[in-house]
Amino acid sequence: MAKKQQNDTNEERFRNIRRGLILATLGSMALVALLWGAMQLEHFLIRDPQFTLAAAPYPGEESPAVEIIGVKHSARGYIASTFEKDYGRSLYMMPLRQRRDELLRLPWIKDARVTRIWPNRLQIRIAEREPVAFVQLPGENTLPLIDADGHILMPETQDSLNLPVLTGVTREQNEEERRTRVGRLQKLVNDAGELAAKISEVDASDPDNLKVMQDAGGKAVTLIIGDRYFKRRLEKFRLNADDLLRRDPGKTTFDLRKDGSIYARPSQTLTAEGSRPSD
Repeated sequence: MAKKQQNDTNEERFRNIRRGLILATLGSMALVALLWGAMQLEHFLIRDPQFTLAAAPYPGEESPAVEIIGVKHSARGYIASTFEKDYGRSLYMMPLRQRRDELLRLPWIKDARVTRIWPNRLQIRIAEREPVAFVQLPGENTLPLIDADGHILMPETQDSLNLPVLTGVTREQNEEERRTRVGRLQKLVNDAGELAAKISEVDASDPDNLKVMQDAGGKAVTLIIGDRYFKRRLEKFRLNADDLLRRDPGKTTFDLRKDGSIYARPSQTLTAEGSRPSD
């Protein structure tokens, strides 16, 4: 009896081993077939002409197979040129992450998404940096733009932008210092509402004491406006501007920081900080 049980156990063990070998063999065959199929599919995606990204018909033009969305201030040519090395190749071969990283190195590009549209088209969706002011940099003759993050941007298109000029910003300042000054400018413009249309220039050399240049009765005036109550102070000057300029046409700088009062001074009598000198 014991011998029979031993034989049954051995037979059961043998059947299990044989079943395992069969399953392993079938699994290996399936894996080989899967790998072979993947290789054939990849070969098809690489070699078949229907997946080829078409080049531009003429030099300097964009490829009809590439769709660029969201571009307003950037030069489209700079974006399109990022993909020139992919023309004539399979869309499957394009390194999407690498191309996105290359786009993000362009000055105006804040974010980008590159998507394959099978079989042979490419969609590039761009989020640009949005300029909030022109910026007058010391020692430079050009007038670049600046965005809310403090990035200095050279214009790439012929946009007609109705933006104030920001001074008090330098290339030597770090990004946080520039961002602070731009943030003060944005708060001023937002608070001022419709009165912001008159503002031509904002001096943010001292972010806690803004100075505004604007037109008043055909004359350029400077308004020392501080760091708060912007609309109220601008409105106060608007209501009194005609009287102030008629009373003393030589006064072109007005200190609005003290509620209920406007101190008029010739520009040359201002201290570097924009405060009133002693009488």
